[in-house]
Amino acid sequence: MNDLKSTTSDELHTHLTHLLETNRPELVNRYQQVLRETLFSRRTTIRPAMLRSIAADEVDALGSFLRQPHLPTLERGAQLYQTGLSEQPVLRMGQATRQFFVTRIENGQIAAALEVIDAYQEGIILGFIQSLEKAVADKQERTRQAFERVVSRDKS
Repeated sequence: MNDLKSTTSDELHTHLTHLLETNRPELVNRYQQVLRETLFSRRTTIRPAMLRSIAADEVDALGSFLRQPHLPTLERGAQLYQTGLSEQPVLRMGQATRQFFVTRIENGQIAAALEVIDAYQEGIILGFIQSLEKAVADKQERTRQAFERVVSRDKS
C-alpha cells in the first residue's frame, strides 16, 4: 500500500514539475505581477528592478522542491525575508502558485496537488517568520543595549 502511495506521489510530483517547466514564463509573470502590486506594502524594501529576478528564483525554488520534496524550504523563506519582502507578497505568491496549478490539474488530482503545494508554502512561511522573529529579537537587543548605555551615562 505504501509503495502504491509513493508511486502515485512520485507521479504527481513529476506531473507538477512538468506543468511548471512547460508554463514557467507564465508563473514568473504571475509572481512578478504579485510583487509589483505589493511593492510598497509595509516592510517591503526592494528595488523594482529586482522583481523579475525574485520571481524567477521563486519558480526555480518551487521546481527544486517538486523534484526533491525532501529539500528544506525554511531556507527559501529566510531568503525571501532577507531579500526585503514583507509577509503580504510572500503570501500572495503562495496564492498565485495554488491558482496556477489548480487551473491546470484534473479535478481528481487537485486535493493531492494542493497538499504538495501547501507543504512547500508551509516551509516558506515558517522560514520567513523565523527570520522575522530573529530580526525583531536582534533589534530589541540592540535597543536594550543602547538604553543601558544611556542609563549608565546618566548615572555617571
